[in-house]
Amino acid sequence: MSTGPDVDALELERQRFVMPGRVAGRMVDGVDIIIDDVPAGRMSPRWVRKLATLGYDPDVDGPITYVVDIAGIPTAQEVSEVRAALRTAQAAVEAGRSPRDVEVRAVTRSGRSVSVVTGSPIVGMAIGALQDPPITVIEGPSVLPKYAPGEKRPNRHRRRKR
Repeated sequence: MSTGPDVDALELERQRFVMPGRVAGRMVDGVDIIIDDVPAGRMSPRWVRKLATLGYDPDVDGPITYVVDIAGIPTAQEVSEVRAALRTAQAAVEAGRSPRDVEVRAVTRSGRSVSVVTGSPIVGMAIGALQDPPITVIEGPSVLPKYAPGEKRPNRHRRRKR
């Protein structure tokens, strides 16, 4: 998949739902979960949850910063915004670097670090975070029905042996 200037907007729209990482890019700020019209809490981004399992405490460690590693070498600066890091990673991939060589990491002041994204989903996640409207709320029922609304149970015919 290409995202350079030679790709028109119609082709990018076709790639929207098949590009790996694109949906994750739309949820980089976290989402509010609503179940049966009742708020059920907030789901933070995956990398924040991973840091929390490693012992990250925002009050003690301070804010998370983001680093872009290219071929294992960190770029010169840490950025405070994940979108800026994704923009840098996307620029590196579009400049010819292999997506496998580019990694965006979330880093705390105490040295804890987890990967935000690496490999082929980098471009999709950057496009989702920078261009697509963000997903801020996910709504759903507490129990899913057996069949979707409007669907009927399929008829099953069993033949008897005579």
